[in-house]
Amino acid sequence: MTRRINSPDTDADLKLHDCLERVPRVSFNMIAGAGSGKTTSLVKALSHVVSTNGNALRMRGQQIACITYTEIAAKEIWDDVGNTPLIHVSTIHSFLWTVIKPFQKDIKQWVAGRITEKCNELEEKSAKSRTREQTRKKIAKDLARLKAQAQGLDKTPYFNYGTGSNYAKGILGHEDIIKLVTASIMENEVLRKIISQKFPYIFVDESQDTFPKIVEALKLVDSTNSEKFCLGFFGDPMQRIYPTGIGEINPVNNWETITKPENFRCSQQVLKVINKIRKPADGLEQIGGRMEVVDGKPMHVEGSAQIFILPIEGEEQRTANLKKVQSICAKMLGDDNWLQEEKIKIFVIVHRMAAKRLKFPSLYAAMNDHYASFKEGFMDGTIWPIKPFLNFVLPVVSACKANENAAIISILRSQSPTLSAPSMKGAEVREALEFLKTGIDTLVPLLEESSNGTILDVFNVLIKYGLTEVDERILAHINETVERIETSEEDVEEEENSVANEVDAMKAYFACPAKEFWGYKKYFDQQSPFATQQGVKGAEFDRVITILDDEEGTHAQFSYDKYFGVAELSDTDKKNVREGKDYVVPRTRRLFYVSCSRARKDLVAVYFTSDVEKAIMKLNEENIFEKGKVFTLENL
Repeated sequence: MTRRINSPDTDADLKLHDCLERVPRVSFNMIAGAGSGKTTSLVKALSHVVSTNGNALRMRGQQIACITYTEIAAKEIWDDVGNTPLIHVSTIHSFLWTVIKPFQKDIKQWVAGRITEKCNELEEKSAKSRTREQTRKKIAKDLARLKAQAQGLDKTPYFNYGTGSNYAKGILGHEDIIKLVTASIMENEVLRKIISQKFPYIFVDESQDTFPKIVEALKLVDSTNSEKFCLGFFGDPMQRIYPTGIGEINPVNNWETITKPENFRCSQQVLKVINKIRKPADGLEQIGGRMEVVDGKPMHVEGSAQIFILPIEGEEQRTANLKKVQSICAKMLGDDNWLQEEKIKIFVIVHRMAAKRLKFPSLYAAMNDHYASFKEGFMDGTIWPIKPFLNFVLPVVSACKANENAAIISILRSQSPTLSAPSMKGAEVREALEFLKTGIDTLVPLLEESSNGTILDVFNVLIKYGLTEVDERILAHINETVERIETSEEDVEEEENSVANEVDAMKAYFACPAKEFWGYKKYFDQQSPFATQQGVKGAEFDRVITILDDEEGTHAQFSYDKYFGVAELSDTDKKNVREGKDYVVPRTRRLFYVSCSRARKDLVAVYFTSDVEKAIMKLNEENIFEKGKVFTLENL
């Protein structure tokens, strides 16, 4: 049993347990604010169903499905519930594949239709008068490939789930899984019945970020099998970050809506701030706050919350002012931990801001701005251009700097093709090692802080001395043997994943200073104080600085100037308001709420704006931060 399951029940937990015990079954929507222990309620609900209905589920070969947003979250919940076979914990894509996997004939039929659909889309593109001849040639190749896949479907014995679709190899990717299974659920009543019988309870974590089509499909399973089926959503519309998420889930008439207002994470001053941020959205006021035992008695943590409104200046001055803010906080709060990187967390709007501060802006731009396939895997280290650095260059250079000769030899023996020949003997090995040492001696200076060596320079050394295997795709770009298709501005959208964009990305990549990889690795390994405001949902830290900076963020989805009323809404914003659509102000409010609610003790917002005086006036009107807690450049 875990700490979560053994923790005291809140009123929301008791209401949920009552809901789970009703016959016929009742579906529900739990709205749980930041720091409320939403995952705890989810784990306790799973445990409650197992303890009250486990024998019946076991006899019928049934399971409780728990759908989470990430593999990490799935593992966390799986560990909490004690790995019981009665509970099926997985990501949404894995769950949907579990549902559809047995129906291979139906999958093949759907894939045939999907290929036809893609072919029709390509033919429509080709028929457009503005489409260039080069683009038409590429479309013709794609059409030929898809038609060949369609003809080979009969020879595909089995389809499986992977990261990207490859119909010829029988692999369906994330996007196709969503399309396939939601369509199948909506169209097939028998499938809905099978799902409800196999999984009489389905709980969805982080429901605000779930795709609307998935919610719609699950609701249909519920409405057609409601007496013996329970569908439960656990989430918070205020923490919807991803634009593809549904946000608020409208309950059906006979559903229970359960609100969990407690906050167990934040200090009293931080709790006041996030309640004021949230109030215009749905009015949910969170209660409680973080407790600590002092002299044997539980006491509320008072904490602090303040905002610094500073002028927009150059990158160096921004960084200098941020350091000054840390110094002021250390003095004001009597806490020197504000001066230590490992003791604070700084939230930026986009990764680019962290890349600038950690000195890998060129590397970030090269992998982010040209080619969508690189952008998706750069921040998690999964794309092929950077693998030689992560797997060999950085480890071997680090070992050299630390004089760890055994580690160097180990890395070379496992990765160097120069040492790979099994027939090599004493003298040959010594000669090879001397050659490799020369290579390493040439490599190390290229990664020094004072070096102007580029990533291409590093690859040339790796190749010349056979230090490690270099991917053939990298070699093709170095030798300029990649076939390129030229694009124009009008073709950018159509050519988003074209060879031309890959070529541009790799040219920019090769020109980057090699030393930038140190900053990237620090960020990638989460050893820096920086994180994005979007990427910290669920995390918590004692000391938080959240940076509000529209100019540096250059992210149209969010604008703190518009949120605070310093800048006017655009015509598009006004149109979205009239049509009742999501727009920049509520999106930014949600982002601000998520980032501020990560603070366990002390919160600092640093707002860079072009109109400091107006910003001060607006902040005082909003009263999000208490009087006397709004500071300016003069206070630094």
